[in-house]
Amino acid sequence: MEGLRRASDGALRAAAFLLLMSLLFCVVLGVVSRQLGAPVPWTDEAAQYLLVWTGFVGWILAARRRSHIRIDVIIDALPALARRAAEVVIQLCVVSLTAAMVWYGPVLIERNLDVTWISVPLSAALLYIPVPLAGAAVLFQACAQIVEAIKGPLPTAMVETKL
Repeated sequence: MEGLRRASDGALRAAAFLLLMSLLFCVVLGVVSRQLGAPVPWTDEAAQYLLVWTGFVGWILAARRRSHIRIDVIIDALPALARRAAEVVIQLCVVSLTAAMVWYGPVLIERNLDVTWISVPLSAALLYIPVPLAGAAVLFQACAQIVEAIKGPLPTAMVETKL
């Protein structure tokens, strides 16, 4: 199980890297081509789509690492049992959001299949493909965190940033 987790984390990091490099390439190509007086028309639109995809992959990575921004002042002040309950409630909220994404994501994709990009003849549904995929990934992660909060050790502060 740990090997599968490491492999999926590696795949997610690779996807994030490739998406970020593709985004950078599109932005740089767009800027340089405009400066040379021969703008490449698809770069802005592709960069927008890549930004959305990168954001979803980042969300999955942050959920897996438990590194989303949290305000722990109130939760840390609670007794141990209440802290567990608060973590379960938080993760149930995440489950409800991601379940809606899994449920309605395919609807968004289907509604946009016949809509094309402005600059190239590609389907606008490409923008919505990560919605149900990211929703499912974070849904499973939230369920695992619920089980961990109920059965496992008490959650500590998720990420401490030292400046």
